[in-house]
Amino acid sequence: MFQEFEKIEQQIAQHQAQIQQLEEQRMLVERKKQAVIAFDKALVNLAAEYSVEETDMYVARGDQMVDWLLSQLDDEGAPEFVQSLKTRMARQIKREGEGGRRTRRSNNKARVNGSQKPIEPKLETGHYQNPYTGATVEKKKRNPKSLTQWIEEHGLETVKAWKV
Repeated sequence: MFQEFEKIEQQIAQHQAQIQQLEEQRMLVERKKQAVIAFDKALVNLAAEYSVEETDMYVARGDQMVDWLLSQLDDEGAPEFVQSLKTRMARQIKREGEGGRRTRRSNNKARVNGSQKPIEPKLETGHYQNPYTGATVEKKKRNPKSLTQWIEEHGLETVKAWKV
């Protein structure tokens, strides 16, 4: 019976030691939190005093931020926002990669539902005159080859403005 009592007393002592360690960790985190808040306030005050914008500070520290982010990419203990940024960047790179392949394959024309038929830019029927060459083209149902080339060179909105 006394052995059980002593065993329970030892467990209580161990748990109290763990509680003490957790309390110390909590105090340390709280102190860091207060330091970050104080640092942020001081930074805002200095920026106002010297007429520095937030973007100026990011630009000035850009290389260090990029180096730090790169060092965090493979770190399991990295902050959650690093993983979120990593996921977003991978998604963006994938989109750009698909766009690049689509552009090369289809000669700057988007595809419809994966089919091989390109989507033609939407232009109203009528006559279009290129102000650079003076050439005039009539669009009826489909875009003539020269009109499609103009769109690729100058952009759809610019060519729309050439309607006469």
